[in-house]
Amino acid sequence: METKELRHKLILDFGKFIKDDSKLEVLEGVFDAINQEEISSVVPDEHYHRVSEEREKYLSGINKGSSWEEVEKQLNIKYGF
Repeated sequence: METKELRHKLILDFGKFIKDDSKLEVLEGVFDAINQEEISSVVPDEHYHRVSEEREKYLSGINKGSSWEEVEKQLNIKYGF
C-alpha cells in the first residue's frame, strides 16, 4: 500500500476510533508507546558485561558448556526428576 493510500485509510480509521471510548483508550496506549522515549534496560550493564565475559571464556575453550542431556542427568541425580 502506498503512503498516500495508507494515510487516507488511517484517517478514515481514526474517524471510526474516536467515536468509541474503548478504542480511544487503546489508541492512546499505542500513541504513548510510540512517543515514549527509549527507556534504559532494567538489567544492569554489569550483567551484560558478565555474560560477555563468560561467552568469551566459552568460545575460547576456557569454560566448557554442558549438553542438555548432561544437565538433565545432573538435575535427575540432584532433584530426582
